[in-house]
Amino acid sequence: DDEKDLTDLLHYQLGKEGFEVKFSNNPFEALGKARDFSPELIILDVMMPDLDGFQLLRMIRSDNLLQKIPVIMLTAKSGVEHRIKGLEQGADDYLEKPFDSQELILRIRSILKRSADQSNDTSSRIILGKLVLDEEDHSISISGEKVDFTLTEFKLIHYFLKRKGRVQTRDNLLLGVWKFDTEVETRTVDVHIRRVRKKISDSDLQIETIRGVGYRLTEKFA
Repeated sequence: DDEKDLTDLLHYQLGKEGFEVKFSNNPFEALGKARDFSPELIILDVMMPDLDGFQLLRMIRSDNLLQKIPVIMLTAKSGVEHRIKGLEQGADDYLEKPFDSQELILRIRSILKRSADQSNDTSSRIILGKLVLDEEDHSISISGEKVDFTLTEFKLIHYFLKRKGRVQTRDNLLLGVWKFDTEVETRTVDVHIRRVRKKISDSDLQIETIRGVGYRLTEKFA
C-alpha cells in the first residue's frame, strides 16, 4: 500500500483479529515476501511506487507459487471500469477507499472460508443445496431428478459453482468456459446464462446480474 497510516491501521486491526500480517510499501519486495511467506491471502493497493497494483496482480497470477492465492484490491479510484479491470485480471474482491475495517475483515474471512472449502473438497461431486454436479460422469441433478445440460452449459455451471459468490465478467467466462474462442460473441454468454438460469430455477441457486460488471452465482436465500 502507498499510505503508511492505512497500513499501520490495517496491521493493528488484522493482528487484533488473529491474523499474522506482513506488510511492504515496495511492490517488488512484496512479491519476494509473498514467495517466501506463502500467504493465505494478499491485499494490494492500486496506487504504489514503481508499478501499480494491476501490474503486480498480473505478476502474481503468472507466478506458479502465487497464482492461486486470493487477492483483494484496495483503491481510492471509484468507478465501474476500475472494478472490472481488477476482476478481469484475477482479483477476488475489490474495495474502494475509504472503507470500514470490519467490512474488509468480513470479506477476508469469507474468501478464506471459500478457499478452504475448495481445497478440502476432493470429491468429484459438488453439492449445493438441491443441486448435485458429478464431475466424473458430467451429470447434474436437482432434488434427485437428473437435468439435461449441454456440454457448454455444464462447463458454465461448473465454472460458477467453483467460484460461488464471486463476480465473473464476460471476459472471465469466455476465457474459462470457451477458452476465448474468437468466434464466440459476448451475447453468446448471455444466451447460455439464460438457459442455465432456467435449468437451475428449481434449485437453491441463482445467477445474478451485476450491472456493468458481469454475473455471480449465489444462494437464493443467502
